[in-house]
Amino acid sequence: MGGCVSPAGVFQRWFLYPPHKTPHFHPNETTLAWLHRTYPALPPAERPLECTLRPGEVLYFPDRWWHATLNLDTSVFISTFLG
Repeated sequence: MGGCVSPAGVFQRWFLYPPHKTPHFHPNETTLAWLHRTYPALPPAERPLECTLRPGEVLYFPDRWWHATLNLDTSVFISTFLG
């Protein structure tokens, strides 16, 4: 099914990998640390899909897609997973 997200009053940067690609995220590392340490060394073909959500926008991502988010300001975050 997937999930929907909508940032409330804040910009968010999203990083997404489809199910057939292995993400380069580490569960014990923050997105900000990953962005500074790992992301710059990734070859273009291994980088995730990216977007920046603005307040009021909605992002749908399909089931089994890997994702990481970076809040670009103090935020309130509402999400739902469909299934």
